[in-house]
Amino acid sequence: MSDEELRAAVEGLARTAVTLAERDERETNALGYLRDLSDQLGLCTSAVFRAAAAAITEMPQPPLESAEETERARPMRTMLGVPSAEDRLSAALKGREWLLRLADELE
Repeated sequence: MSDEELRAAVEGLARTAVTLAERDERETNALGYLRDLSDQLGLCTSAVFRAAAAAITEMPQPPLESAEETERARPMRTMLGVPSAEDRLSAALKGREWLLRLADELE
């Protein structure tokens, strides 16, 4: 696997972890899915999981909003099922935590 392919796989693993967290997936299911995905890619190593956790910090962050903007947008977001900036940041942190936990399991 080339460096570019490895980087794409690591970033994909990071995005998958965040998406699972955004979907409010149960932790045990999410960890199992991430393990299976990395196995399929032949990348089930501590270093890969740590790189994926680090890649989350490089993902685009939600735009900053004031508390007033957040409250004003809440009913529309709820109606449309769109996560708030706070929910998206929380999902990124949870996804990062899961990846680091998987890395720790392999060490």
